[in-house]
Amino acid sequence: MKSKLLLLLIAAATLCGCERLRDRVTYYTYVNATDKTIVVTLYDQNFYTNDLLIEVNPDAKEVFSFVIAPGEQYTRTLPPYPEMRKYSVSLPFEDIEEAACITVSNGELMLSHRHPNGLFDRYGGVGIKECYEETKSTNKAAYLQCIFDDEFFKHCWPVPVYD
Repeated sequence: MKSKLLLLLIAAATLCGCERLRDRVTYYTYVNATDKTIVVTLYDQNFYTNDLLIEVNPDAKEVFSFVIAPGEQYTRTLPPYPEMRKYSVSLPFEDIEEAACITVSNGELMLSHRHPNGLFDRYGGVGIKECYEETKSTNKAAYLQCIFDDEFFKHCWPVPVYD
């Protein structure tokens, strides 16, 4: 009886077009809810030379960047990655292998994190702020949103001045 019920459930799932959650696409939308332009930049190494966040690392090279004007948004679409677990989503910058550090700046204040996915990693519990909110989830896609507001920049350092 149990095996017949299991086969019936598998058949129903197949007919409904249900897909495994680990095969779903992830959409990350970053919303600028401030009156300043926000720049998110990924670097190939740590942005600062040490943990005191004083001296900028001159060897850090930009590998990816996006700009969000006030009131606008930016969306990244990520395919499933091979190691995805059943209820997981692709990490926001998993596809940029050379990225080792991330900065988020509003022109006056800046936040830096050594691991690009760690700054926003709600699911791993790492990072300054649990930033992502899941707005929609299906078997085919996960939609997550991060809102940059004044609260996000409360614990940031002033943008370093370059010589």
